[in-house]
Amino acid sequence: MRISATGQLIKRADYQPSPPLSEEERQKRLSIVRRIVTELQRFSFPNGPPSLQVKFSGDLAQLEDARAEATLQGDLLKRKDYEFRDFVAAAEWSNQTLNVSRCEWNDRLGGFVATANWSRQTNAANFQARSSLDVKTLLDAADAGGALTDATFNSPAVIDVSGSANFAGEKPQIKLIGHAAVDNIAYKNLPLSECRAEFSWDGERTWLRDIRIRHPTGDLRAEVFEAPNEFRLNIDGPMSPSELRPFVSPEIQEFLGEWECSRPPVIQLAIRGKDRHPESWQGDGNIALDRTRFRGQWMNSATAKVHFADGAVTYENFQIARDEGVGSGTFTYDFAKHEVHISNVKANVRPMEVSVWIDPDLLKNVAPYKFHQPPTVTANGVYQFHGGTGTRLEVNVDAPAGMDYIFLGKTLPFHRIAGKLLFTNDHLQIVDLRGGLFAGNVRGNADISLAHGDPRYHAKIAVDGVDFPRLTDLYYNYKTAHGQLSGTYDFTGVGDNSRNMQGSGKMNVANGDVFAIPVFGPLSGILNLVVPGAGYSIARDASADFTVQKGIIHTENFEVAGRLFSMIGSGDIHFVDDKLDFDVRIDPKGPGILLAPVYKLFEYKGEGSLKNPDWHPKRF
Repeated sequence: MRISATGQLIKRADYQPSPPLSEEERQKRLSIVRRIVTELQRFSFPNGPPSLQVKFSGDLAQLEDARAEATLQGDLLKRKDYEFRDFVAAAEWSNQTLNVSRCEWNDRLGGFVATANWSRQTNAANFQARSSLDVKTLLDAADAGGALTDATFNSPAVIDVSGSANFAGEKPQIKLIGHAAVDNIAYKNLPLSECRAEFSWDGERTWLRDIRIRHPTGDLRAEVFEAPNEFRLNIDGPMSPSELRPFVSPEIQEFLGEWECSRPPVIQLAIRGKDRHPESWQGDGNIALDRTRFRGQWMNSATAKVHFADGAVTYENFQIARDEGVGSGTFTYDFAKHEVHISNVKANVRPMEVSVWIDPDLLKNVAPYKFHQPPTVTANGVYQFHGGTGTRLEVNVDAPAGMDYIFLGKTLPFHRIAGKLLFTNDHLQIVDLRGGLFAGNVRGNADISLAHGDPRYHAKIAVDGVDFPRLTDLYYNYKTAHGQLSGTYDFTGVGDNSRNMQGSGKMNVANGDVFAIPVFGPLSGILNLVVPGAGYSIARDASADFTVQKGIIHTENFEVAGRLFSMIGSGDIHFVDDKLDFDVRIDPKGPGILLAPVYKLFEYKGEGSLKNPDWHPKRF
């Protein structure tokens, strides 16, 4: 550095030197000098060293009342990657006051202009500045760029600031107020434009107000206040979920990435916390969405009150509209505990589609229930994901339009259905199932395993007045049977493997044409020869107790009662392997009673396939 100094100092005859400095004060002043020298050594001067010109006058006995002027100039000063161009600083010491009348320089984006003054008597200062500098590079050069690491300035930030400082106390008291604007900036790759804010700071508290930010999906207004153990952020305006992702935790980033909005939702949020870190934030507000897709499923519109705290987001009193119906209630996504809380949710929407909003894994559990029209669904409870074991979700379903359900490879068309579903850890319980099937009634309960690799289930079913012809037509393609089926069946199974099903039950068929069923069809001609007309008689009643195991239906007391005959049987029906092993005895009634002494002659055995059985006399 080139230094030139001119001036004069008067030394009077009665001059007394100042008392020597204490060791503590001397070390303090040396420390300041060393720090200044260290900082200056980090600069380089490609166009030559800067120059310092000093003019002074005063009395050695009263140096504090001396007068001095200094001017520092440099064409180019560099520190790391930052360049100070055309640097000029001018200062004057007079009347125990330091007045910086000029401090200016330029860089690649803009310039800096400032003035300041400091009074030795009051130890107070005032300053004003205007900057359009390359702020990020400047702060990086000063080893203070951490706060702007994720920011990219494509235009200069224009900052006007004024303030005051008081150094009289143990801790400096600094206050400033100002305005900031930047026209083109990206933060974490999110492009922002026309950013404006008023700000103030008093050393402990920061207040950013009238914040206006234009982002890709609209204009956002905000206000920020930060103090020790207190943080407040108010947001109002449209904001796409994808634009919020850079500012939240990885789990919430994943959640926000599952939303697709045709128009950005309008968000009003009042956020509170202990500090600026999102982990401590709590907030309340409102959100309104137009047509939006979440996890692949659309909603036409949605509104909700929003509350978030401790890693959880609650959508209170939400209203969702879809093409087929609406939904309302309250639910909470708790990312910390990996669970969804559902409260007073009521909807008439398609369960298979909207179940993924709770958890995509629910789809495979809901898919077998194919409702003809959207049912009315109410839900309350907790559903845990990511391997949690605290699931307890109660869902009530009422579908007056019915549903289709696949059972043993066939689709059962329930024309109405209602029941309660209780989801617990790896289990689904169906309680108080009530439905209509083939003009009859069905009631039942079930316990179904949802565990991976464990497709077991247990069910109890009771039917009453079910149209027997339609049921046999569905499962056995028998189109001419008559009657109404009633009975119970308590069974267990593994997946859709019919051979693994086992259970026991009772059945009764009233007014049924038993011989129209191909298994017993050949008996019709035999019986008609013995008792004319009996082969075409409608059975008044048919009943049996039965068990099912390894694909075999077994009964010991199959009984059929008709006007001209009765039939008693026992044996096995191999419904999986299409085989028959069955014994029957036919007892004539009415005129045929004369043949009673030889009733054993009417015992027959059925063998072969179910579709083409071979019935032959058992005694011959």
